[in-house]
Amino acid sequence: MNRIFKNTSSLFSAHLIGRLGSLVITVWLMPRYFSESEFGGYFVAIALTNLVASLTELGIQNPLIREMTLHLQQTKQYLGNALIVRCILSIIAYGIMIVSGIYLYTPIIVEMIVFLGLAEIANSLAQLYRCVFRAHEEMKYEALTVIAERAGFLLIGGGAILFDYGLVAVCQATLIASCINLILSVGFTRYRFTPLRFQPSREIVRVLMQQALPFAIGNLFNLLYFRVDAILLSKLSPDGVDANAWYGLAYTIVNAFTILPGAFMMGAMFPVLSRAYEREKGRFPGAYTFGTRWMVLSGLPLAVGLSTLSPQITAVLLPTYTPDELNRVAKALQWLSWAGGLIFITTAVLAVLRATDKRRAFSVLMGATALLNICLNLYLIPRSSHVGAAIAMVISEAFLLIFGIGYISRNIVKFRETPLIFRTLLKAVILSGVMGIGLTLLKGFLSIWVLIPLAMLFYGGGITILGEFRARLRFD
Repeated sequence: MNRIFKNTSSLFSAHLIGRLGSLVITVWLMPRYFSESEFGGYFVAIALTNLVASLTELGIQNPLIREMTLHLQQTKQYLGNALIVRCILSIIAYGIMIVSGIYLYTPIIVEMIVFLGLAEIANSLAQLYRCVFRAHEEMKYEALTVIAERAGFLLIGGGAILFDYGLVAVCQATLIASCINLILSVGFTRYRFTPLRFQPSREIVRVLMQQALPFAIGNLFNLLYFRVDAILLSKLSPDGVDANAWYGLAYTIVNAFTILPGAFMMGAMFPVLSRAYEREKGRFPGAYTFGTRWMVLSGLPLAVGLSTLSPQITAVLLPTYTPDELNRVAKALQWLSWAGGLIFITTAVLAVLRATDKRRAFSVLMGATALLNICLNLYLIPRSSHVGAAIAMVISEAFLLIFGIGYISRNIVKFRETPLIFRTLLKAVILSGVMGIGLTLLKGFLSIWVLIPLAMLFYGGGITILGEFRARLRFD
């Protein structure tokens, strides 16, 4: 358990620093120097390159971590063969990015896609080296690469904005930061874990692909679900790419808080879940309960607090915006706050499906969620613009949670094996509800700089008094 908290804190601290840096650039600095149309185009380029870059992943990342966790002595062989596959896919994906951009968007957006696409490729390659860190449960090295990358982007990108070099220069700064990430990831792997030698092995590629391809479909649906809204907004919203700016700002704010589930469940807990399921099934329910409980305890207060204080938070972060523009961002943020809270719990669901190698279930669930999300966006965006896209995400996350938990309870961990989760949920709902009422009553009198610490103190004290910190499950 100490290792889990150590790895979680390392990843969380690093990604928190990174997300705060992104907030400074994206939410605080960019709106002061670029118009909403320019800003919206930037978010469109990010969405397109991020979506197409999912082709390079091909579902291989989590199977790679899983196999290296179970066969640490073969780290070099697994990593080398995974890199061969990813390099080939990266060339294909980059070509698709450029061709799609040329046919769909303006020349300035295409220029941004050129550099953002290369940055995605560099990060995609670096991600394979991060799989080594996670398999060996040494996340401090990943934390160092994250901090270096984000610091590079903050300094170079911030300088490009302040000296009026334009958005293309910001995209070039993203590429430089991604190259820093890749170089450090290669270096740490080479000198701390294993020398890299390309030894093509048909057997290793076969093992990885057998696990990865079903997950690849699900991963593609997963990223499609998270990114298609930004692409559809630019084409279907009555506000055009301006809607991408309002939605992108709200999404960036929420995204800054969703680093915890990624660091905890997909970072620190994933190797533990994989190992427990394969070798010590009796300990798996405890690991699942432990992870899910903390996602419930963290996600619900985030959703309630961020939604309640959305107008105040946007006013502080976007002081140059007009009241009408602030209202547009705040409305999206109110809905996306609930999506962000649900992401905490759905991340636990997806981590369990991946760790237990439930490929078909994962793909079917993500495909159904993506289809629902696309249909909702097609209906809601023409009617409610960016707010419709935010509502679509909330409904989709709720769908994913209900059916994901249902599948796990029927096929992996029975309800009777997880009683603590439901007691925790009840406590979190009560405490979050009381906290939300208090914030609603006080936000007209106190600033958010006072309200946020008060809310954290109340909620943290509440879960301590109710015994949640004492309800620790020993499974390692």
